[in-house]
Amino acid sequence: MVLPIRQDDQYMGMAELSGLLRVEKEHIVLEYSLKDEVLGMFNSDLKVLKIPLHSIDDIIVKKKWFSGRFIIYLNRLPKTDKSLHIKENTITFKIKKKELERAESVRSSLRLRISEDKLQRLEDEDNQQKDKEIDFEFYSKSESSRRTDYSDGDGLKNMLRDSDT
Repeated sequence: MVLPIRQDDQYMGMAELSGLLRVEKEHIVLEYSLKDEVLGMFNSDLKVLKIPLHSIDDIIVKKKWFSGRFIIYLNRLPKTDKSLHIKENTITFKIKKKELERAESVRSSLRLRISEDKLQRLEDEDNQQKDKEIDFEFYSKSESSRRTDYSDGDGLKNMLRDSDT
């Protein structure tokens, strides 16, 4: 799914960031460039930011009268240039009113993927914990005497060894 996005509060209203938000398997991909709104002469190179799903806490779509907002709440701040405006832990984009339905669909899809990703991480963590438990070896006292190869000639040594374990 692809969603057109904009941020126009950059550089005192002199420039607009516009681009696309695309959903991939384990990332949200933002492709954007910065354009000069006043003269229309300045265009930056296309920039790409991949945000892993595990770095996203929540996604909200807010409806306004003539447009909407697509807000991504992060639990880690990505390295980016100054053209992408990140306030506190959120990245906010304006979306056109006609794109609100698509934005809701993207949000729902992303929330599902984020939940599945968190569940998978918990299962992996649980499996790693089980693997650590497998490293332990347990046996009963009677199995202990069968497992050791002590000679029968030193009965006292065998009894003392078995009582220590």
